[in-house]
Amino acid sequence: MAIYSQFHHKFYTKQVATLLISSLFLNTAVFAKTIDLNTPEGIHRLERTKYKNDFFSLIQQFEGQENKVYCGIASATIVVNALRVKNKEKANQIKPDSTRISLDEQIYFPKNKNWTPFWNRYTQESVVNFSPKAKINIFGKPMIENGLQDYGLNLNDEKMLLTTLDLQVKKIHVTSLNNITKMKKEIISSINDFDSYVIINYLRTSLGQSGGGHFSPLVAWDKNSDSFLIMDVSNTKYNWVWVNSLDLFRAMNTSDNNNWRGYLIVKENDHN
Repeated sequence: MAIYSQFHHKFYTKQVATLLISSLFLNTAVFAKTIDLNTPEGIHRLERTKYKNDFFSLIQQFEGQENKVYCGIASATIVVNALRVKNKEKANQIKPDSTRISLDEQIYFPKNKNWTPFWNRYTQESVVNFSPKAKINIFGKPMIENGLQDYGLNLNDEKMLLTTLDLQVKKIHVTSLNNITKMKKEIISSINDFDSYVIINYLRTSLGQSGGGHFSPLVAWDKNSDSFLIMDVSNTKYNWVWVNSLDLFRAMNTSDNNNWRGYLIVKENDHN
């Protein structure tokens, strides 16, 4: 009996250890879906990839979202500035945002009528005014009386905002994972095109992050790891991360009320 008990104890201990190790491995597998850019592996991916033109274009115009519901506004602001600020003709058409410096604070600025303290660039305060969805509704006021609160923007709202800015926008709802090859090819092509940019709409929890639906620009693709780099506008909370392409499409293939999330390809209109 003692021999049996000793054997049984060793067997039981071994099984428990195996289960614990397996559990730890599985938990790591579930949540290890992102690689921070500011790690040796993250930096190595950026260094070796040839598909990163948008990274260098957008990093010059990057700004974090000003509040927790402005991810779509911040993403739009970065992209429209990248398309227009360095274009002299387009920049001259941008109405400067004068809300950040009050009239009282402008008293001592030069009185030359041709001089202004404001840059010809978009801010999140000016971009939100182009949204067909009113600012108060973005902050959660129901669209109809006694309706449900709907914070931020969905993919349709983001497209309408960018279209109101007179940009050409292609909207793709990721309704299934059957066309990943085609969608991935389209995104990679846009990433390496200096004249177009990609904004993705995805579910954070699908990537093991906390939060809900989110917008951010997509700025690079690494062939060796088949991963995309998200330039996360919520940079106070999250770093910019590499995400495996299948995981990313799964995060976009999620429901947002009655809509599917997905991505936008954004460029200047042909008539511009």
